[in-house]
Amino acid sequence: MTFLSRPISRDEFIRAFRLCKPLVPWPETIAIGNSGGPDSTGLLFLIHRYLSENLHVPNLPRRVVSLHVDHGLQVASEDMAQRCTENAKSLGVEHHVVKVPWSKDGFPKLPTEGPLEHIARLARYRVLFDGMTKVNASVLALGHHADDQVETSLMRIMKGSTEDGAAGMKRCRRWGMNFGYFGAGGPMDYEGMGRWIIRPLLTFPKDRLLATCEENRLSYVNDETNFQPELTLRNALRHWLANDGKQNQSDEHLLNVSILRKKLAVFDIDIDLSGGVGQIRSAVNALALQADDIDHEVDFILSRNALRSPPGTYLITHRSLASIENPKVQRAIVLRILRYASFHPWGSLAAQVNRRTNSLSQIVDKLWGGNPFQEQIRPFCAGGGVSWTPVAIFGDKFRFVDGGSNRNVNLKNTESFGWLASRQNPPSHDTMSERGLVNPLRVDITSRIISKLDSGDTSPLELLYDNRFLVTLNLATIPSDLEKTIRNPDNSSQVWLLSRTRWFWPKVVLRSQGQEDVVLHSAAQSPKNLLLFDHLSPSEVDQWKHIYWRPYEQEIVAPWIKVDFMRPLTTM
Repeated sequence: MTFLSRPISRDEFIRAFRLCKPLVPWPETIAIGNSGGPDSTGLLFLIHRYLSENLHVPNLPRRVVSLHVDHGLQVASEDMAQRCTENAKSLGVEHHVVKVPWSKDGFPKLPTEGPLEHIARLARYRVLFDGMTKVNASVLALGHHADDQVETSLMRIMKGSTEDGAAGMKRCRRWGMNFGYFGAGGPMDYEGMGRWIIRPLLTFPKDRLLATCEENRLSYVNDETNFQPELTLRNALRHWLANDGKQNQSDEHLLNVSILRKKLAVFDIDIDLSGGVGQIRSAVNALALQADDIDHEVDFILSRNALRSPPGTYLITHRSLASIENPKVQRAIVLRILRYASFHPWGSLAAQVNRRTNSLSQIVDKLWGGNPFQEQIRPFCAGGGVSWTPVAIFGDKFRFVDGGSNRNVNLKNTESFGWLASRQNPPSHDTMSERGLVNPLRVDITSRIISKLDSGDTSPLELLYDNRFLVTLNLATIPSDLEKTIRNPDNSSQVWLLSRTRWFWPKVVLRSQGQEDVVLHSAAQSPKNLLLFDHLSPSEVDQWKHIYWRPYEQEIVAPWIKVDFMRPLTTM
């Protein structure tokens, strides 16, 4: 077979790969999701060639690992896994096949009907995460290309997404919390904050990847289910785009083109469906570039205008907000602060009010409106688990308005007004108990401690609290009298994580029947390692590290316990 398109050159791929660099240095090992198809096969070849030919270049990954997921959903699954193994071996790349353990380790039963694609996707990312852990890789490269980007953009538009969602997939993104996880409470909750997904091929169309495989005699397999338009919306879009807008009757229940045209009409960037996939690809790329520009602007604004505030909160003056007039930037700022202060998993739609237009408009209207004290705007929550409170600001301090009402408040000459975003107040413990709900702010960790001690594993025990704080217990230095106390079945003593202050910071306490709680540790730190704004100078980074709250009560510090707020404010 001869392809008219050009293979991807070395220089082109080098530029694309460099644009995917995470906010942290490249790790020693990079994993590649390898389905065996032409996209991931081409990516595996390009990354392996680039790194092999540049061993003298510092600060690049040195080890490439191929990971293939065997879902077990098709008769040909084992054959595809074997083909992937052979292809990786022919390139000299370390390869691992990771199988989905259906019905085990929190996975559901093997699906035979219903939303197969969604369940398979969750399972795929879960086992890829586990595979990364096995090979000690913190970056996963995926082979999504420009045509996949078009499909993703149109799918999101069909589902009601705005321009930021229609911009498609990011070249680099943080894995985040719960992404691809069945259930909760696993290592993906916090370890995902130090993992990255990169997509170096997003600017290259499918035909150039096919040409790359042909040029370099790369063997690959095709998954026939990808070409059956009646199965999924993505398949229907793929078929529709490949056939110049001609549609099968079998997929009309998935893809209503007239509805798609109506939803596209509201966008500032013109996307003409009759212009073919090339023009649509250019329009989606323009949306992606616009989203990148907005992300960089939001990074700059938030890093330059943050004020000293308690860990887990964000404080900004109205004067700083008023200078931002672009509605798209206003919306992006709100979304970023929501994701930062929310108790929902970082990276989830729930942490960003599911991007509901009404909720976001309500927040924008109040934050960019007039003086909240004169207009009698009370603290409010519009979703996402975040409260917005008007405050008086003076220097590096702020104060709340007393009396439960904002009426007739006169600010002092030295004061300005602004907004504080913080975690929403939860229902009372009694209310949650009556509703049969588990209180996420009251966690008994005794069994986790004892299990870790009994295992002989000397590594620290890490616990995610309220999706906001990482509590690290160095059990190698746990006080011996405390260990003896919690192991004694006669005194029923337990170690709990409870909340303290109006900011719901965690404290570690010892609870014993008939006695008052003994606080073991109550200090919490700001996210010093997650404020990675790449435009800040070293002196400015140091200044950021000192944005913390002066404790108004005596904090108790246990040398074997550390509590860090772990939600980043940066784009990724």
